[in-house]
Amino acid sequence: MTIDTLTIIIGAALIGLSLFSVVFTPLIRKPRKDKTDRQNQNDFPSISIVLAVHDGEEEIERNLPKFLTQDYEGQFEVIVVDESSTDNTAEVLKRLKNNYHNLYTTFIPDSSHYISRRKLALTVGVKAAKHDWIIFSDADCSPADDKWLRAMAAKCDNDTELVIGATRYHSDATDYQRLERLMTWWREAYETQHRQVFTYSGHNMMFRREKFVKDNGFLNSLMYLRGEYDFLANEYGETMKTVVAAEPQATLIEDAPSKKTWINDHLYHIETRKHLKHGRLYKTLENADTFMLHLNLTCHIAVIALATVTGNYILCAAAALSLLVNYLIRVIIAGNAMRAANETISPMKIPFLESFMAWRNLSLKIKHSKCDKYDFIRR
Repeated sequence: MTIDTLTIIIGAALIGLSLFSVVFTPLIRKPRKDKTDRQNQNDFPSISIVLAVHDGEEEIERNLPKFLTQDYEGQFEVIVVDESSTDNTAEVLKRLKNNYHNLYTTFIPDSSHYISRRKLALTVGVKAAKHDWIIFSDADCSPADDKWLRAMAAKCDNDTELVIGATRYHSDATDYQRLERLMTWWREAYETQHRQVFTYSGHNMMFRREKFVKDNGFLNSLMYLRGEYDFLANEYGETMKTVVAAEPQATLIEDAPSKKTWINDHLYHIETRKHLKHGRLYKTLENADTFMLHLNLTCHIAVIALATVTGNYILCAAAALSLLVNYLIRVIIAGNAMRAANETISPMKIPFLESFMAWRNLSLKIKHSKCDKYDFIRR
């Protein structure tokens, strides 16, 4: 069988598309390490860690000691704000306070209405804080390392106003959930380091108490039930003053979410993104990643099908080989990303999970479009 010119052109175009498309994945954009590491210096800033909790007795019991026992030479305190829990959260906190001198607790009344209770609780925590630097996190998170606080504090200097670190899911979460969390974090870190902060969906944020108080905290977003990290990062994350803590030690581990919690978190995030600024370039790159992935798959599958029907088995084999090469390159990229992020997802599965992600996101957007707008604001 002779190879005609059209077969050569189509085969070459597929190979070019296959190689070019692998550039469009967040897994190739590893966050760089920002700022000078201060861990070897003697100046350790004083830090207040603020957590808000509602009916979280199990999470507090399991995760809070890991915050309280950080290996940190500077002064630090942990402030837990109880959102009027109805379980045994108050009793658990009381018992822990007897064991840890740096644990402080407060609460917000159950009668708080018309504003986000979570944002109100965090604001109360900031006002109760004694130190200049504040870290926001959640009760369902815990540090991946006892050097977590040192790694975050290493980013503090006179030019820094906001520090964001990674949050990854516990290994009990599904591979899809863990991969999506990693890809979202790397997209957010890339945007922060190269342009302007758009969004931050983690639970590992440090900022100056003075700036939060001076700029009235969550005043502009109190009506929205959630999005506390997104709104804060978007409003206060100035270019050149926001730092990414990319070190593995600076990571927090979030408990594996239930299916309902995972879906609700995504619906709130979709709603929040509608009210944020600086999102044009972020969304453009995000859409480009998705488009190139599916363009590559569609073109290869279409050529394989057409070549099979027409009996052009040379072109069919070339297209199949090109698709295999694309898959193998993506597996290599995924393997490097998993090692860098200390994740254990099999690289062989990741190209398939990436392909499914766009359709899962589309289903969530459809679900969000059917929600009442009042589902996302305090009434």
